[in-house]
Amino acid sequence: MMSVRSLFLRLNHDRTSKKASDNLGRNDLWLTEGQLMGGSEKFLKLNGYQKFEFNRTFKQGGFQFTSPIVGYRNSSQDHLNETLSQGQEKDYSIVQNQEGELIEGEQKSSGVFEMDTSKITTTVCIINPKIQDYDLGFFGHIESILYDIIDSYENTNLILVTDSLSYLSATTKEEISVTLENLMEEGMHLLFMNEKSDYAFFEKYDDIVKKPINVYGV
Repeated sequence: MMSVRSLFLRLNHDRTSKKASDNLGRNDLWLTEGQLMGGSEKFLKLNGYQKFEFNRTFKQGGFQFTSPIVGYRNSSQDHLNETLSQGQEKDYSIVQNQEGELIEGEQKSSGVFEMDTSKITTTVCIINPKIQDYDLGFFGHIESILYDIIDSYENTNLILVTDSLSYLSATTKEEISVTLENLMEEGMHLLFMNEKSDYAFFEKYDDIVKKPINVYGV
């Protein structure tokens, strides 16, 4: 067991140490959207997701939005792994999934896995590398996506993916913390990642600030 604060000190240690030793500016430490996409795909694969789409546009509800990465799996696997896992490949780059062309055709008839679509869990990822200050436009966008998913899509989850350096703002800046807490109470999940594709995944906001958690692979 480890406190969440200690976990994030470990997650961020290498980059904050590098800043001190190499005189890097703070903006040089943050992950790019591409790096977070690669880490998100690894995270989903570790949790049993077998097929992926990139830059998928959702039009079924009243609010149209695009997700950088969407994962599909058999919903008999109920929950994502909690907390931390070490990625296996250090040099990782996103390659457009060749199976993506097959997914659309499969969905037309019988769903992604050629089975009843009610047995498929879909996870939609929205990526924001740097959460430092309250952004009404961004959080309003996330809220619209979340409510649209709740109202219009079955067996679909929303994960907000961000750099682990966002943890400080997410827990110490009141407007951000209150907004994240409200969104997570409605069903949004939060995934923090670092440059090694270590991750910290949370389903409840209270777990980010209060509850000691099990840590794996540190």
